Amino acid sequence: MISTGMGSWSPLVFLICVAFISVVVQIIRSLGEGGFRKEEDKAEAFFSGGRLLIKNRVMDVYWGFFDAMGRYYGWMKRMHNGIVNDYVYWFVLLVTVVIGVVILL
Repeated sequence: MISTGMGSWSPLVFLICVAFISVVVQIIRSLGEGGFRKEEDKAEAFFSGGRLLIKNRVMDVYWGFFDAMGRYYGWMKRMHNGIVNDYVYWFVLLVTVVIGVVILL
């Protein structure tokens, strides 16, 4: 038994429980349908009972957000050069300013 101050637990009992749960999960999984093929229509997402006729390609899930914030992201891309030292410098500078403002207030 290992005492934690809030109670005690046994690593051996824990491992036995994990093994038992794993066996139960494998038994339940083995009772499932064996002939399922992901390539069939059954694996497609349900779309209100109808067939999805048009598949739209979009650049990104957040394309509207990036489009609306385009000027800001353009400015940020020009500002960032990919050198980690610069990012650390700006982070330390920002933390110093925030701590200074907190101390002065």
